[in-house]
Parts: sequence; C-alpha cells; structure tokens
Amino acid sequence: MSALSRVSLSLAALLAATSALLPASLPAGAAEPPAVVVQTPPAIRVAAATRRELVETLSVTGTVAAREEAAAGTDLSGLTVTRLDAEQGDLVAKGDVLAVLDRSALDVQHAQIQASRAQAVAAAAQVKSQIADAEIGVRQAGETLERARTLQDKGIAAKSQLDSAVNAYDSARAKLSTAEKALAAAEAQIAVVDAQERNVLLQISKTEVKAPADGLVLARNATLGGIVSAAAGPLFRIAIGSEFELAATVSETALPSIAVGMPVHVAVAGAASPVEGKVRRISPEINQVSRLGSLRIALAPDSGARAGNFARGEIELVRREGISVPASALVYRGAEAFLQLVEGGKVRAVPVTVGVRAGAMVEIVEGIAEGQEVVARAGTFVADGDMVTPVREDATGAVRP
Repeated sequence: MSALSRVSLSLAALLAATSALLPASLPAGAAEPPAVVVQTPPAIRVAAATRRELVETLSVTGTVAAREEAAAGTDLSGLTVTRLDAEQGDLVAKGDVLAVLDRSALDVQHAQIQASRAQAVAAAAQVKSQIADAEIGVRQAGETLERARTLQDKGIAAKSQLDSAVNAYDSARAKLSTAEKALAAAEAQIAVVDAQERNVLLQISKTEVKAPADGLVLARNATLGGIVSAAAGPLFRIAIGSEFELAATVSETALPSIAVGMPVHVAVAGAASPVEGKVRRISPEINQVSRLGSLRIALAPDSGARAGNFARGEIELVRREGISVPASALVYRGAEAFLQLVEGGKVRAVPVTVGVRAGAMVEIVEGIAEGQEVVARAGTFVADGDMVTPVREDATGAVRP
C-alpha cells in the first residue's frame, strides 16, 4: 500500500471517532451556545454602629517636682559645721535638728554681755542710792527754807539767811534731778545690754539648723567641717509633706478643654504601673515663644515618684456612653463629616455629627442609629449608589477595638 493510501485511511478513522463523541442532539457542524456569567458586587468590610463607653484623653509630658519646697539654712557666716543629723532622702519633722554649727565664739560674746549687764545693774543700784541721799537733802533743805521764811516774817532773821536757805533748797533739788537722770541712763544701758544678749542668744539658736516643715530631704549642701555663708544658699532643701506632682506642658489649643480636678493616669519612667493623679493647677499664662501652657498634676502619696523623673500623663477629658464607629469610617468633605452607610447592599453617604474621639473609635452624636452598618474604611473604593457585598468583622476574624 502506498504512503498516500495510508494517510487517507488515518484521516477517515479520525473523523469517525470525532463524530462518535459529538452529542446526539446537536446536528453535525452546529456551534455550542455561550455560557451565562453572573457578576457579584465587590466585597466591602463593614462595621456596625455600637453603643459603648467612650473616654477621650489628652497626652502630656513633663518632669516630676516637689509640690512645695522649703529651705533650711542660716544667715550666719563664718561658722563651721560640727555635726550633721540628716542625709538626702531622710524624712524629717518640723523642728528636727538637721545640722549643728560651732557656737564657741558666740558663747564668749554671751559671757561678755552678761558681765556688762552685771556692771550696768551695779551702776544703776549706786545711782539709786544717790537718789535716796538727794531726796533726803531736798527734804532737809525744804525744812530749813520753811523756818527761814517763818523767822523772816517775824522780823527775827535777816534776808541773807532766807536767801541762803533758798539757794540750798535749789541745789538739793538739782542734785536729785541729776541722780534721777543718771538712773535713767543706767537703766537704758541695761536695756541695751539685754538687747545685745537677745541678739546673741538668737544667733546661738541659729547654730542649730532645724527643719522648717515636715517632709523629705531633697538635697544637702552642708559638709562636715565646712564653713557656712549666708550668700551660699540653703544647707538643705525639703519637699514639704513629701508631696510630688507632674509639671507638664500642653499646647495652647488644648488648654481650654482641661479643668482643675480632672483625673490623670501618669506613667513615671521606670515605674511598673501607672499612678493616679489629678489636675491641681492650670497656668493662666502662655509662653510666648513655645506657645505652650503649664499644668501641675498632683500625684498620689504612694506614687513612688522622685523629683526629676520624666513622666507622661493621660488626662481624662470626657467619659460618657454613646454610639460609636471606627474613626477610619469617616470621610470629610471640607469641614463636614460623612459615613458611607450600607443598606440592602447599596452604599449611601450620610452626613453625621462627630463627638468624642477615643483611640480608634469616634462618637457619632447625630446621623446614624445603633446597629446600622457603615463601610469600615471609607475612601475612594466605593461611591454613593454602588452595590457591594458586606463583609462583617466577625466574618473576617478582625478584633474589635
């Protein structure tokens, strides 16, 4: 058999096999009808508006400082520190002796003043004796003058006798006046010496440096054997009542939303857990350079904070219950906020009024009701009127914020 005959037989067999595989209902040579394609709307993740407690906070940072400080020192100069009774970090009570200064020079001055006072008292006693003598002299001269006048009136005594009696009486009175003035001078000298003694005793009392208030010793600048000077500053610094607070700064735009008494969660550097605090004072002045205002946040007594610690505070501005959606669901057109509401698989943009922002959630005051579903991440993926296939958070395995 020739090659051409073999090819013809192969083609014939192939055509026969192909005809056997065709469906019996289709005529030979007929085309298959096209398949019908059903288009599904795109899947979009949605979130339901839920009612929950919302807490809006404001973060501030600053440094821990003593609420009030007291300085313990002396205005004496040139004295040596002979004893130290307090260290940095000690708790002290008002009146406790913190340090003792050398008082030997002041004791010598006090002894000298006491001797001067004894001398002045003796001088005053002597003058008092002179006054007593002068009073007797005045009385005797007065009696002599009366007799002379009586005799003169009777014409028995000469006028010269009366003149002598008058002069003697005037002299006695002058001596009495001089003695009285000497006594006043002596008593004034005693008063001067007493004042000098009180001054020395005051200086002696200052040689014991005492705590002016209860509190914690923050710093000790005194050294044993060191010479104190009034110009060198305090020897000890004390945190009154061991009370500490966070001195924080905040933007001027955030100050109007802060009020005294607001609770604050404070995280102190190195602390294992936050401590509680409250806004105690808000500065009425804004720094003109940094445009920041200052706050004082009182810390709990058991905070364990130390002066100089860095700390971060979360001020609780608002705490209330309301309807909320993820913040990512909001879309803005100018200053107006919108949500892409999904109803019956169709997207519709609705205007809303935004309230408290709490982390990833935002309160919707007006515009949607609890349970309504919105596009979880609004943007350019869908437009108003688009058909979508909602995919809920539970179906995606997402964790609710």
